Amino acid sequence: MKTQRIYGFDFARAFAILGMMFVNYKIIFTQEIVAHESLNQFLSVFEGRAAAVFLVLAGLGIGLMTRSGYLSSDPAVRRLHREMLLKRALFLLILGLALYYFFDWSADILHYYGVYMVAVSLFIYLKTSTIVLAGLLTTATGTALQLLLDYTHRWDLSFTSYEGFWTVEGFISNTFFNGYHPFFPWFAFILFGLALSRMDFTQKQKVLFLTSRALIIAVLLEALSAGLIALMGGSETAFYLFDTKPMNPTFLYIVTATAWAMFFIGGSVLLEGKVKTSRWFQFIVKGGQMALTHYVIHAVVVLGVMTVIDNLAYRDEVFVFFMTLFVFLSMLVFSNGWGLKFRKGPLELVMRRMTQ
Repeated sequence: MKTQRIYGFDFARAFAILGMMFVNYKIIFTQEIVAHESLNQFLSVFEGRAAAVFLVLAGLGIGLMTRSGYLSSDPAVRRLHREMLLKRALFLLILGLALYYFFDWSADILHYYGVYMVAVSLFIYLKTSTIVLAGLLTTATGTALQLLLDYTHRWDLSFTSYEGFWTVEGFISNTFFNGYHPFFPWFAFILFGLALSRMDFTQKQKVLFLTSRALIIAVLLEALSAGLIALMGGSETAFYLFDTKPMNPTFLYIVTATAWAMFFIGGSVLLEGKVKTSRWFQFIVKGGQMALTHYVIHAVVVLGVMTVIDNLAYRDEVFVFFMTLFVFLSMLVFSNGWGLKFRKGPLELVMRRMTQ
């Protein structure tokens, strides 16, 4: 049975890409130098939040894509779904590692995503409660590893360069423990998204309930984090244990970022119900449908051009803000032009043909 496409997901995905660009370009161009405090704080809001939306949506999309196998219990359908996931996992793993190796894109999320997809193939037909529990255990495991092991291992002082990534020990450590998006605990976002896919998003009251409760939980957890850090005198240990920033990814970070992601996704679906036919909404939706293409473009093409121009010289937050908006708008224009002839983006088409 073919399900109705929910364009609110595409809308949310487009802005997740925008948020990731804000974060990545800020890190690369400002070189951690704060020239405009207010704008710097605004850009910092997206750290770990945009990527969380992206991954929760990924888990949600995987759940919807494999929904027929979950509902029918047909072993043939389930086998096909798992094979497709494993093929796409390999595609994304290779693509992400190529970005890392050939373009020095150490902040890549795609090769982690490939690992996540291998793992999630084991969960797609389990009960929702089991999936949520697995997400919490994944988060708890990440916290335990951060308490037992040295999270700074192999990182330089600025946390921008990771030594020995291409060694066996370095790759395993980076991928599962202390990289930019390590499996423990970041895989939890995929699992929570998978659990979310079991919800009926066509029922407005359910979406409204999700959105409102997610906002309440997110605000309460942010307050709890701030309170615990203040109680411990704002020490380095307090931030390490209770901060809601992505590095290091604390238990509170994962749960809080998941709540913010669910709030934003639910809000985007509610917005769709009001403005679905508007031209500006559909204009943005097209960009969200080509997220993989735009992710690679923002890393390879844009930074490649800037490298040729001045070798990624320092730029302040004002430059980052307006350049990101310009790149995002250009991506939307490209998406809508491409969409006149093709239903999927360039890289999305390549992945589909290679993994069918």
